[in-house]
Amino acid sequence: MADIRNTAAFKALAVQTSAELLTRGLDVVPVAVHNVLAHTVTMVADRMGIQPRSALRYIEPSVIADQIAKAGGPGAEGGEGAHGVRPVRIDAREVSLPRWVCSRPLMALSQAVKYAANNGDSRTVQHALDLIFELGLAIGADPDDNSVDIPVSVLDEAAQLIEHVASRIETGGWSLCPCGEDHGQGQVDAKVPETLRADAELARKMRARADS
Repeated sequence: MADIRNTAAFKALAVQTSAELLTRGLDVVPVAVHNVLAHTVTMVADRMGIQPRSALRYIEPSVIADQIAKAGGPGAEGGEGAHGVRPVRIDAREVSLPRWVCSRPLMALSQAVKYAANNGDSRTVQHALDLIFELGLAIGADPDDNSVDIPVSVLDEAAQLIEHVASRIETGGWSLCPCGEDHGQGQVDAKVPETLRADAELARKMRARADS
């Protein structure tokens, strides 16, 4: 299969699949697209009893894109393991904010990481960590400036992710410590969603300044 990945036909198919994913609002890392394509080519070749190179002609980029989008959806079974799936960023604007305000989304994202990690959602962990890194990068760009420029898309994604974690705590049984023993974590869990939603709303108000 290593030879197939290096062929022009396979690379063209990967580019077409990535383009199809963009039309679905998804930005997927190339290695993930390549892995799915390679797996599909192997399956088609085995079922038809043909060489992988010949199987490439039977692969439809739109079908592969649909499969990736479905498998990588937040609600899909196993979707929590899809690390390389991100929403496409269309809004390239930035919003200028007081440096101190940015501590709230950072703390909320850190709390989201803790809950997601403790409850087996590595996709949310990876996305939240990416956002924490981007926020930290913006905050540290000029330590002498009291204002910072934050990408609107980062605030949008932060609000959505924080809301997602709040919802999972309320309806998905997520806990700060899902060890199965009651040692007071239930009382803590009950208070967290309201705080997270307040932080998500603050992130939305922060990004709304870009529209004013």
